[in-house]
Amino acid sequence: MIRLRPVPAAPAVEFAPWQPSLWSLIAAGAGTLGVALGVVFSVLWNPGPLAEYEYELWKWEANALIESAFALLDIGPSPDDRAGLAAIQQYFLLTSQLRAANEAASPNLDLIDTLTSERAAYENDVERVVERYIGEAVAAAGLQRQLPLFRAVSITWPPVDFELTSPPRLLVRSPRSTIKRSDQLLRNDLTLREIESIERRTDDEDTVSLVIAIGGLAAYPAIVRDDRSFDSLLDTASHEWVHHYLAFYPLGREWGKGGDSVPLNETTANIAGREIAALVQARHPIQLPEGADGRAPAGPAPTVDFNQEMHALRLEVDRLLAQGQVAEAEAAMEAKRLYLNEHGIAIRKINQAYFAFYGDYADTPASSNPIGPKIERVWEITQDVGLFLATMRNVKDAGDLDRAISRLEAGRP
Repeated sequence: MIRLRPVPAAPAVEFAPWQPSLWSLIAAGAGTLGVALGVVFSVLWNPGPLAEYEYELWKWEANALIESAFALLDIGPSPDDRAGLAAIQQYFLLTSQLRAANEAASPNLDLIDTLTSERAAYENDVERVVERYIGEAVAAAGLQRQLPLFRAVSITWPPVDFELTSPPRLLVRSPRSTIKRSDQLLRNDLTLREIESIERRTDDEDTVSLVIAIGGLAAYPAIVRDDRSFDSLLDTASHEWVHHYLAFYPLGREWGKGGDSVPLNETTANIAGREIAALVQARHPIQLPEGADGRAPAGPAPTVDFNQEMHALRLEVDRLLAQGQVAEAEAAMEAKRLYLNEHGIAIRKINQAYFAFYGDYADTPASSNPIGPKIERVWEITQDVGLFLATMRNVKDAGDLDRAISRLEAGRP
């Protein structure tokens, strides 16, 4: 007799409506929009004479979107302090070893590939723990924002988010007769031969150019250079977050509108980023030994004071250009470059474009902009990064800065 087993009933399936979180919808919407706009731009946009060298930021944003969304939604492992410290120690040890391998007289490509692969295993943990450390410092500084409908809830806005990678290079151009900046993002993998070719193609009778390697870029997530020291990472990631923060206030919205808008933003981010990094170091005092902190092997110490030499040169160049002595200014820059090279500071090119870029950071020796000391004065009075940014975020021009200093000196917020 054949006995038939009854077919088991199909399990009941309960259908529920899809209820994605707000962050998921924002991430998906932003990604879809970014990719769509990128495709439209790539079809309709005139590529220009440097199209083969251009850096397409929209592609990087699209590629970074998913990982960034996971981080913001707290999906995936998040290292605690012990695991985070271990990741930081190993990441920057490997970074130092990579820099030494790259700078060897005969680089061992197999060793470089191995070290690069090993370091990649620690990258996400380093990003997440440093993002958390900066977020804690931002909260301690009183820079969090209350949610509009939930006043009891404060968040860091925008969330701290960066990627360790190789930033794009920047083609900076300036008129020969004055120091004035225009720029364009270029690919990050350019060879020296390509860089020199681009500079020759973009130089002309009236304009000089310089291709510069930058430390970071305030895209979102921010792009932070992956081959620098731990201290440099803290400073750069904090600096770029300050740009994200300022974008929601008058100062950040002035970016690119001419005048002192760029020096105001960059100098504010320089000072605030430095102080946020200092808060992180105070809360998490991580000291990495020499040779394992991300720095390249130490070479001979320079025998001159770079800051003093460069600031004196900037003042001299300003004076000569104001008198219409362009050739004399260029001769002075080349003479100083050779002098610095002889004294242990190797610089490939110093020209008007060099000062146009570095001079936008008005608290540096390459600047002669008087707003630098004024913003430093705001810091001297406030001595608190929260109060400093609360003051600077509403400054739109040099007049606003003067009025803010007057209020602070009079004891008024």
